[in-house]
This record gives sequence, structure tokens and C-alpha cells, in this order.
Amino acid sequence: MATFRCVRSGTLITFTHQHDIDAMRGHEGYERLDEQAEKVGDIRTDTAFAAPQKRIGRPRKIQHG
Repeated sequence: MATFRCVRSGTLITFTHQHDIDAMRGHEGYERLDEQAEKVGDIRTDTAFAAPQKRIGRPRKIQHG
């Protein structure tokens, strides 16, 4: 299965048959998205610095006294 994106409009098209994939490789108006991910290699999804988690809801009332 291969996904191609139209260069002009950005429309995504997915092909499952090898014949269709081979025909789209020669087409100048489309670029294959699957090959770009393979060329880049492993994409890191973790980050070195994680943002602190905010508490959900209203903050507590502070009693002055």
C-alpha cells in the first residue's frame, strides 16, 4: 500500500495494487509520502524536555489569617 500527495492541491491518494503504484512513481504531479518516511529513518516521538502538567480545574482558595 502506498500513499501519494498531489503537489498542486494536496489531495491524498492511496493505492494497494503494485501496478498502480509503479504508474504513479513516474507521475510528476504526485509525490510518494511513504518513501519520505523511509528515507528519514526512525523518527523520534519522545522529547528531551517535557512540559510540566497543569492541574485541571480552579485553583484552591488561600485563607489569609
